[in-house]
Amino acid sequence: MRTAMQETSLEAYFSNVLPDLGAKQRAVLRIFTYDPSMNFTNRELARELRWNINTVTPRVYELRGKGRDNPLKWNPLIIESEKRPCRVGGKRSIAWQLNPDWRPGGYKLD
Repeated sequence: MRTAMQETSLEAYFSNVLPDLGAKQRAVLRIFTYDPSMNFTNRELARELRWNINTVTPRVYELRGKGRDNPLKWNPLIIESEKRPCRVGGKRSIAWQLNPDWRPGGYKLD
């Protein structure tokens, strides 16, 4: 069951969690915020950002809330959308999307 997040919780989230994102995490997240209905595989993100895949994959992992002591563990910014053929590599891959429960609400990602 989905529930609306309290405004005070959102304020705390954006005040305490987002400022801790690194520049590369913010760059990956920014791609998703341009069009929240889109999803991307790691290779598609790498092409979009003009980065090496080995730079993108760990940032996606972190934004998914994975890893030890990750503050996003219980509320990831990026979630699995679907498994589909990658538009870059052609192989079946996991596509990621912005967590629909996450609301940027005017907070800057720059």
